[in-house]
Amino acid sequence: MLLRLALAVSAICGALPVQAGEDLRSALAESSVAGYFKAMYIADDKKGGRLNQNTTGFGGKLGGETGTFYGFSLKAAWYTTGDLGTRRDDARRTDAYMFDVDKKPYSLIGEAQVRFAAGRTQLLAGRQEFFSPLINTYDYRIIPNLFEAVTLTNRDLPDTTLTLAYVSRMSGLDGVVSFAEFRSMSQQAYTSLRVAANGALDGPHGTTLDPSSVVGNKGVWVTGLVYDKAFRVQAWNYYGIDTLNSLYLDGRVKQDLGHDISLVAEAQTYHVAEVGQFKDYLARQGLNATYSLYGLKGTLAHQASGLSVALAGNRFTGQRNTVSAYGNWGGYPEFVVMPYVVAENNGVSAIAGSRTAKLAVLWDLRSIGLAEQSLLFGHARIDIDEAIQPASDIVVNSLIYRARLSPKVSARLAAEARSSANSRYDNKFVALALRYDF
Repeated sequence: MLLRLALAVSAICGALPVQAGEDLRSALAESSVAGYFKAMYIADDKKGGRLNQNTTGFGGKLGGETGTFYGFSLKAAWYTTGDLGTRRDDARRTDAYMFDVDKKPYSLIGEAQVRFAAGRTQLLAGRQEFFSPLINTYDYRIIPNLFEAVTLTNRDLPDTTLTLAYVSRMSGLDGVVSFAEFRSMSQQAYTSLRVAANGALDGPHGTTLDPSSVVGNKGVWVTGLVYDKAFRVQAWNYYGIDTLNSLYLDGRVKQDLGHDISLVAEAQTYHVAEVGQFKDYLARQGLNATYSLYGLKGTLAHQASGLSVALAGNRFTGQRNTVSAYGNWGGYPEFVVMPYVVAENNGVSAIAGSRTAKLAVLWDLRSIGLAEQSLLFGHARIDIDEAIQPASDIVVNSLIYRARLSPKVSARLAAEARSSANSRYDNKFVALALRYDF
């Protein structure tokens, strides 16, 4: 599709008069190069006899974009991640998301797109970044999630953005079968269902089901509305053909209380349901993928001190026969992020019926003269439904330091300590990242 669009643009350019050719030369002259270099170190101290992980990674992005020619522009970017020879021989000692699924370094053309803009409307076709609650270019290693899509956005309504998109494929660290290759959205969809080679439920030894083996390679239709002025509200619907339909809603309002104090109140919900061939497949096994999430969050901020305190809670519905699609396609909009949890024994989901809560304290360090630096302290409790997965509750204590060291250099330190009676979720984790943007 992208190639056909590029050929069409070339044909139009060739048919235009001399003045248009001069405009084309101007567009090429206005081309720009941008990207980033990123270095990371991950240390994961695992319990329960599991091997510890220590991983160093280097990589980044190199991209270019043309100027505009009759509303059209082109953009491409190459991404790479490597280890400079530091990778361990034992793959079990290597971080699961620094490289590809096989834990080997990789590179790819992550963006290759044609953009057309007319007024406050934009059409984007090809490989691209995509930002929304449930399909998201989430970036917590070196190469983020990337997507092949056709995306139409319009901002003619005051303070409102409307989105219509068809997302066909994705690559990146939230993919199920590959990080390094673009695969269909149905193939990359994460569901909690673990099956043996013959398709039977197998929590202890099975592998996560690849839904494309049931429904084929399908994409997702996305519609979105975001309004942001005196308050913010957004609504998104994701219709995964023959897989899952998800509706997401949230709202945010801010109120000044005086004495340099403000209150932000937020609420969110989403509802997931199986559709089409995937629904039929689950029904034959007495399963479903219908569940919801509800969440509330309140934040008190004191501007002079730079301190803000937030209290948040989320609740997942569902029951023993509910297959969940948590973290599907890179989106993690929950107020309290659920650690990756695995269905065990004969269960099909570890998050159905769970409750989560988090207390967070953010300190903007400019109040003590450290501009563009902050500390975030967090304490979270993950209450897994005992009837579904016993003795798996998790307590998470975390610290994140962020700093903009210069206009182009930023640093991040994240430390997290998880404790649980289930050794899968009992570990200490540190991630260091240094990034240079150009």
